[in-house]
Amino acid sequence: MKRAPLSISAKGFTLIELLLAISIMSLILAAMSSVLYIAFRLQSGVTDSLEQSMPIEAALASIQHDLANIVCNNASNNIMLIGCFQTINQTNVLPNQVGPDFYTTDGEPDGLFPWGDVEKIDYLLAPSANRATRGKDLVRAITHNLLPVTSPPLPDQKRVLLSGVENVIFTYYDGLSWEQNWDSTQQTNLPAGIKMDIYMAAQANNRRAAPKVYELVIPVDVQMSTNITIALP
Repeated sequence: MKRAPLSISAKGFTLIELLLAISIMSLILAAMSSVLYIAFRLQSGVTDSLEQSMPIEAALASIQHDLANIVCNNASNNIMLIGCFQTINQTNVLPNQVGPDFYTTDGEPDGLFPWGDVEKIDYLLAPSANRATRGKDLVRAITHNLLPVTSPPLPDQKRVLLSGVENVIFTYYDGLSWEQNWDSTQQTNLPAGIKMDIYMAAQANNRRAAPKVYELVIPVDVQMSTNITIALP
């Protein structure tokens, strides 16, 4: 018995249909690659922004911690256990120093060194060690030994807080206005607030953009006082 031959009803794609399908796939792939490229650009921009902001945030946090823990001794009794807060008539100004000498309780005693938690802090605006970086380095100079054999004491530790700095300006709030200078031996107190403006240098690859300015305002809660003895009748 003979079987009937099988009939093939399916037919292949034409050349036009293949070209149309390939064109559609190409458009889809191009759109996907464009979306991925934009996503990678955004990720790279966010990463660069975070990498640039992290040193600045760390520097501002360190400065804020220094100024928020500031201490000052009253010089009326001629016992300078800690020291005064002066921007003028300074006798121990360090090279490249910006701002006043001041003392802070930022230090943490660990039992290994013969000094307490009070540190003398100076900010320096020194030439940058990296020649490729525009501007200068903002350096935090620390003096731990406040009872040295020789006077004045010199910093025993320096750390670069921020690079690419053009200028640093301190101003001091007396309760009514901002002053350019402060002398705790004359005004018998610390300022009510300290403002620090950090002017960044212009970037070499983008000179048209305005240089960034970071402003840090710290209220000062510590006030000096004296013990007054009253004779009782």
